Amino acid sequence: MTERPDERTGELPPFLRDVLGRARPLTDEDRATEQALVELGLTPAQARSAVAEGRVPLVLAQRLLGDVPRYDLEELAARSGVPAAVLQRVRVASGLELPERFSDTDLRWATHLEALLEVLPVEAVVRSARARGTALSMVARSDLGVVRDEVLLPMRQAGADDLAIASGLAQTARLLDELSRDVLTITYGLHLEHQLGTELAAVLTRTQAAEVQVAVGFVDVVGWTSLSSRVDPAGLDDVLDAFEERVVAVTAPDRQVSVVKYLGDAVMLVAADPALLIGAMVELTSPVPELEDVPLRGGMAAGGALVREGDVYGPPVNRAARLTDLARPWSLLVDDDLAEVVPGGLTTRRLRPVRLRGIGVRRPLSVRPAKAAPGAK
Repeated sequence: MTERPDERTGELPPFLRDVLGRARPLTDEDRATEQALVELGLTPAQARSAVAEGRVPLVLAQRLLGDVPRYDLEELAARSGVPAAVLQRVRVASGLELPERFSDTDLRWATHLEALLEVLPVEAVVRSARARGTALSMVARSDLGVVRDEVLLPMRQAGADDLAIASGLAQTARLLDELSRDVLTITYGLHLEHQLGTELAAVLTRTQAAEVQVAVGFVDVVGWTSLSSRVDPAGLDDVLDAFEERVVAVTAPDRQVSVVKYLGDAVMLVAADPALLIGAMVELTSPVPELEDVPLRGGMAAGGALVREGDVYGPPVNRAARLTDLARPWSLLVDDDLAEVVPGGLTTRRLRPVRLRGIGVRRPLSVRPAKAAPGAK
């Protein structure tokens, strides 16, 4: 199979590097920077691309943070006790590169992997690695985004050069690494304890089948595409912050309603008890001042689904997504077979029959908070 150009190096393809080179001729300072990078251990080609693509601070920070590569894949396998083929599978599933040489940090990773393989089979470890890799990559990107906004931008605005930026990035990343390890470990333990106490975990442990009965819901920001074309990125960031804070405020107090994942301007929720999820989603789709200009809407369904690697798949997911697309601003649509489980204190209205793409004809319910009686305080 043909490998994608420079897939693991992060470098641009040669034709783009050539274009960049022609667009901006190298200066004496560029050549001096290239030479300095070569002396740090980069190949001449890597040094040229770092300068041409404006990645010098990142390359320097990686060098300041990284361990010395010591082992090839076979040596890593021999020292850790994990077969090379398994190391490759788990690294790829984790979203990590496969370099030609590995460091002591890689060896510690492989040694921990060997211990994990004594507890779980290879296929389960690979599935778990995909989920962990995706989640941790998101955490790392989020942290680097904060570093950029709070550290690097002020340094740039103050006139710092690439070396100062690289030093600041490396020092901050090192501190984040040191401080975050314990936080991540403790937070993982707290989440594991939390999940063990949920009804969904109980359902998953009781069943003998791959399919489990769950309730699934989506909530999204109405008109996001139009909004993103009118509002600058900083404004969009504020909207997403307000949206996610609202989701956390509603779901955190109830351990039985779980956030499966955020999908940009949407969130996917799951619960073993449909009534509990309906209650949470009604609260999420009720107007609040902080989201006055960006209304939310939701759709929900329940039924047999596959829970795999922390995600949920199956018919109720598809129905909930279609109902979300159909919902009006500040409203919740619930699949028609959930009429009997809508909690008291909520009002329902059955819609006319609608055809949901790929699903068929349904008569969903609009669910809202009950209106206060006249004169009530």
